[in-house]
Amino acid sequence: MSALTVVTRDSGGAAQELKELTSFRWSFSKDSPCAYWECAASGVPRGSWVHRLEAALNGSPLFSGRMDTQVWEQGQTGSRCRLTARSGTAALLDNEAAPMVYQNYSFQQLLFDHGYPYGLAGSALSGGTLNQITCAKGMSHWDFLQFYCRLQLGYLPWVNEEGTLVRQGDSGTEHSFSAGEYQSFALTLDRTRMISRLYVLDDAGQYRPVSNTFAQSFLAERTEYYAPPGRWSQNLTQAAGNRFRERQLDCFTGQLVLSGLHRFRLGQRVSVSGRDISVSGLELTGIVLEGDESGLRTRLTLSDPAAGNI
Repeated sequence: MSALTVVTRDSGGAAQELKELTSFRWSFSKDSPCAYWECAASGVPRGSWVHRLEAALNGSPLFSGRMDTQVWEQGQTGSRCRLTARSGTAALLDNEAAPMVYQNYSFQQLLFDHGYPYGLAGSALSGGTLNQITCAKGMSHWDFLQFYCRLQLGYLPWVNEEGTLVRQGDSGTEHSFSAGEYQSFALTLDRTRMISRLYVLDDAGQYRPVSNTFAQSFLAERTEYYAPPGRWSQNLTQAAGNRFRERQLDCFTGQLVLSGLHRFRLGQRVSVSGRDISVSGLELTGIVLEGDESGLRTRLTLSDPAAGNI
């Protein structure tokens, strides 16, 4: 794991490099606004509490975040310390937003109130103003950000590695892998949760039908009746779109495993060819870099980009 450098810092900022790393896992996906880190190391002094953790791959920054958990384990072969951390944008998930009804609330004000104070570094999006929006009790700042964007912009954004709110990734870059260039590749089509038609309950107590052309293109035949949460009651089409989206994001996916540690960016397109399986144009929606006694690996989660564009 010589390509990887991991440094911990205590509450005073004093740094200590983890030189006896036995395993690690870095993960980042479009499903969450923050990156996740896990590692185990020996040689960490007991009682040395870690406040922050930083990791670099081949000299380039990979991860920086605050500690979540720290566990010392004692076994017959010695002791080790297990550490988990998340990047700064985890504050978007951890902090509950104040219940409030906003009037004439602009997208820029949304970022200053609910984004930037909680780790968001910037935004590649632009938006206007909503006449009224309610932040319900129990919503995190990330929940409210996405709710606002769905209503005002018409889509759900995500956070890239730089902590910037984006809609599109680096879709202009495509990576191609042929047989012999990867350890394994699995392609899955799962229709079991896809909804082809949804009947959405409106304020008058009537169920309105909404069709899902994406699911129907895969010959899915599931029909459901749906009463959207109160905050969506005035936006039935978008409520239906959210329901479709959450049930079909994993319907057509690929899992690609590469030897070694490789850097990619979410949103890039990936094509894979082999003796029996070939697919092109899938979107990179999840990245894992990991290492242990069995070696170093890069795991890529690939998804049909049309599944989330609802």
